[in-house]
Amino acid sequence: MSTEFVPAAEVRPTTFAVRASDHVARGQQRGEELRTGIVSTLDAYRRYFSHLSITEAAVQSAAASSWQQLREWWPIGAEEAEAVAAGAGIDVTELMEIIARTEIMTQAAAAPTECSTVSHTSPGASVAAQNWDWAVDFSTLWHFNDVGSVPGQHRHVGIAEFGMLGKIGLNEAGVGVLLNILKHAGDEAGGVPIHMILARVLAEAGTLAEALEIIDSAPTSSSSIITVITAEAAVQVEIAGAAKRERRAQATSSADGETGKSGFLIHTNHFLHPDLLDGAMELRPDSTSQERYRHLAEAVVRFEAERAVAGNGEGSSESAASSDGEAHLPVTVGDLTKLLTTEPGEAPVCCTPAPDAAYGNRSATLVSVRIDPARKQIDLAPGSPAEGLDGNRRFQL
Repeated sequence: MSTEFVPAAEVRPTTFAVRASDHVARGQQRGEELRTGIVSTLDAYRRYFSHLSITEAAVQSAAASSWQQLREWWPIGAEEAEAVAAGAGIDVTELMEIIARTEIMTQAAAAPTECSTVSHTSPGASVAAQNWDWAVDFSTLWHFNDVGSVPGQHRHVGIAEFGMLGKIGLNEAGVGVLLNILKHAGDEAGGVPIHMILARVLAEAGTLAEALEIIDSAPTSSSSIITVITAEAAVQVEIAGAAKRERRAQATSSADGETGKSGFLIHTNHFLHPDLLDGAMELRPDSTSQERYRHLAEAVVRFEAERAVAGNGEGSSESAASSDGEAHLPVTVGDLTKLLTTEPGEAPVCCTPAPDAAYGNRSATLVSVRIDPARKQIDLAPGSPAEGLDGNRRFQL
């Protein structure tokens, strides 16, 4: 099998836009229209699992266990997944090898790739952005995902890997989600797939509180961090196996995971909440998570200093100083994009594979994501912001 890949910034993904009368018809349409991509993604993950020394039997067992958990936790989502599989001409447990790939990969010694996320909480104008990094061998195996509403569910737009109902995105109620993978000693396969939790939040959550309730209710077994973004606020939910803890900007105590005046929250790929540090692990021996976090933290400090100077110089009502002396200049998705842009020689927040990197050890920023919930706007671009965002698509909900 060829080890060549398409550079992430050169990818021009398909847009899957589905409008259906109910969730089952919607799933059937997804399976039929995206059959080729789903089969290709299944083949790619089976090769990848083998590379990670996860046996075929272990993959199948983990997929079957996650399927049973999903059926109990979100029957409607399970019905839609079953319809996707039927439309694609595969068994639903085969589809689960894609949907539950995060849980399956807990059986590997090291996780493959890493991501960087930044959000800013400003009541009524909170924003978030992410560089989604993954194995570059999957650079063509994702698509824009425009999912129409059905009774009891919201329309949502974002990205998804072929076969998944949802991943990173924003719904018409103004609730968005971002995802970073984590690793913990207690991780195991078989829980509700993190990607189905994301899909359910996008489909059902109308508020920040509802999104957090959905996440908290899921019987998870692997580790990730979900950033929930609404106009009201950004909240990070760190998941360590079955345990979950929230991190909020401008929190009042370290138990809430973040302190200080800044509205910024940063996350890369190591645990930050004090309650979850026991057993926390790096994704891999050569992880750049700590380096990227320090780079982003320093970039935020510089940005805040420049913002305060500019705000105090304006003198307008929009940038009037608050009672503690800080200026209230709006933080935009454009500002977050700049924070997430790095050049060669800096911490690899923008990730590009080395020219000689071998299969299974070559990561890239596959997609740049920017979410502005107040405007009901999401921007999605193949590649990293350092590569120019030439293929950017803006969706307005």
